[in-house]
Amino acid sequence: MSERQRIVIKTGTGALRAPGRPHNAVFFDIAAQIARIKREGYEVILVSSGAVDSGATWLTLLQKDPCALNAGELSSVGTSELLFRWKEAFLPQGVAIATFWLTHSAWHHRGQRENLKKSGEKLCGLPYVIPIVNENDLLSRTELEKMEKGTGDNDFLARRVACLVGANAILFLTESGGIWSGTPGITGARLYRELDGRQTFRLRAKDNGASEAGTGGPQSKINQASICSRRGMRAAIAGVCEKDVIVRFARGERVGTTITNRTVLSQ
Repeated sequence: MSERQRIVIKTGTGALRAPGRPHNAVFFDIAAQIARIKREGYEVILVSSGAVDSGATWLTLLQKDPCALNAGELSSVGTSELLFRWKEAFLPQGVAIATFWLTHSAWHHRGQRENLKKSGEKLCGLPYVIPIVNENDLLSRTELEKMEKGTGDNDFLARRVACLVGANAILFLTESGGIWSGTPGITGARLYRELDGRQTFRLRAKDNGASEAGTGGPQSKINQASICSRRGMRAAIAGVCEKDVIVRFARGERVGTTITNRTVLSQ
């Protein structure tokens, strides 16, 4: 490549639990694709949801009631399990994980923000390291409030990271495959190939496969992808089960739903 290409990939909770896929298969598939494009010279940062869901799953395996804990506490239980899955998935690729567990206050502290930018840019450029970013839900009151309202799941965090490190592109991976005109799988529902981020009033979250496992939903992803598009990034919302979706997106191919800021809505 003649110039640097830096990509932020955000995986939703539902995407990591994609129905019909064997346990951990999604993690290994994502890791293999990221390692592949890193070998081709792309710089990648991964923003991963899933700690809360991992915590609930772990407590259930222990025959304990996950409802006894709030989202932040579940996240603290599930963080080690989530990171172990990523470590296990990247190990065969010869890639080490570098964890960035942030709090909301870090964004308002100039020194911490600059350290995050410097370290993130350095590590994402190494072919043998993948920075994995999440928000420390136990300490972040902002993220906890978003979870309770059903508007979190790190979409906002992914956009902030992308803007901070000057990413060229951002990809939101979901279980639904993109943004739909109706409920996915129902006769007549069509996938929007391109969507103007300013025309989201036409969409309803319940028609777009909003995951019960996560809290972000399609509207949150559209909003954050639209901001990235206005900043000059390529932005898309695509299905984690699409074949080679990360590789194809990195190479400039159209995947899922491309989010733009043009006034024309096309299908």
